[in-house]
Amino acid sequence: MVQALRARGVEKLPGHVQLAGRVLFLTTDPDLVRRQLEGEDLPWRPGIALRDDISTDEITPAYICYYYDETLGDFPYLGLKCGDEFPITRGAVKRGGFVASVSGKRRGKGSSREQSPYAEMCAGIKLVVAENIERIYKENCQNLGVLTTSDFSLLDKVRRGEAIPLSAFTAGEGEITRGIIEYGGLFNFNVARLQGKVVLTPPATARRPMTLGEKILARHWVVDPSRGKVGVPALKPGDEGFVVTDIRFSHEYVTPMAAIFFEQLVGPDEQVHDPGSILMFRDHLTFLGEAMTPERVKEGLLDVALQLEKKQRAFAEKQGIKLYGELRLGHHGSEAICHSKILEGHAEPGMIIIGRSGAWRSASARRRSSTPGSRRMYGSPFRRPSRWWCGDGSPITSRRRTSCSRSCATPM
Repeated sequence: MVQALRARGVEKLPGHVQLAGRVLFLTTDPDLVRRQLEGEDLPWRPGIALRDDISTDEITPAYICYYYDETLGDFPYLGLKCGDEFPITRGAVKRGGFVASVSGKRRGKGSSREQSPYAEMCAGIKLVVAENIERIYKENCQNLGVLTTSDFSLLDKVRRGEAIPLSAFTAGEGEITRGIIEYGGLFNFNVARLQGKVVLTPPATARRPMTLGEKILARHWVVDPSRGKVGVPALKPGDEGFVVTDIRFSHEYVTPMAAIFFEQLVGPDEQVHDPGSILMFRDHLTFLGEAMTPERVKEGLLDVALQLEKKQRAFAEKQGIKLYGELRLGHHGSEAICHSKILEGHAEPGMIIIGRSGAWRSASARRRSSTPGSRRMYGSPFRRPSRWWCGDGSPITSRRRTSCSRSCATPM
């Protein structure tokens, strides 16, 4: 854990973190933003006009998401509108030596793109402070090891280089989220689980009548991954843990980022677990050459986007993963569309399937609906154990549908 945090530029003391760097206030005044980028440090004071409602599209505009590696560190906040201006330019945040980024209400609303906190992290941001932070963006930050808080008093500690208790970031969180924060990110936490260094408290739920969805989750519930122990007698709403997935899938827009996380944090020569349960698709950007504007092509973005396909194909070949690629021999298009092919050719009753599609939930993010004690899940296309929170007793569904909702509606 100490090594993982230091690799992110965070000094770890027993039960504490120590951040060293400048604080960037994302204000409504573009001149104030530019002055900070040029080297001026603003004093924190209540009432400063911070930008509210900063969306992930402002943090990383859609065209920036063709980048998937540390190059993203050149781009955070390029879409940030302050007044009528866009004061942040490529590389400005990274050059500024900022360790914390501060804004107002609803930080991280909009698309649940993992590129946004990753771009901030690669630019040096280790702490996000806002009056309130949108759930998915916050959880993506936690997965990557970026700390989040609504406690503005911590800014003075950051500026003075003081140690901050980890409890300032873990208070009120569940067992798994606390572990993710303490281990510096989700990959590090899962490695610790697989090594037996972390054993989660199993559900203590007594046998009870369960919905079909609860039965499916109970059957797949991971008790101890280091010993291969799976399955619990019963679950109830609010139980927290991981499940084993039957199928995992992703497409070329998101596979490359997950692949580099795997290579960097697990090992470049390591093999994924059970590659036969993983499927990859080339379907989202197949016609990008016809759709991209000439201006973007001249900027080199088409070449950047084509690297997504190349990275996915190389990773699939190296790992022995089935890839539905492009049509050949005079035909143009995809061999299969991910969400359709999964349902038509792979999904079976009782399965838990997790993947990334425009209409489905992310394979590299966590989710919880807005109701108390509600559903939450995590899954990686390269690590079979996936993370779910049992919901309100209904079949597993969400605004972004997962295939589990389909199998939960099928008699067992």
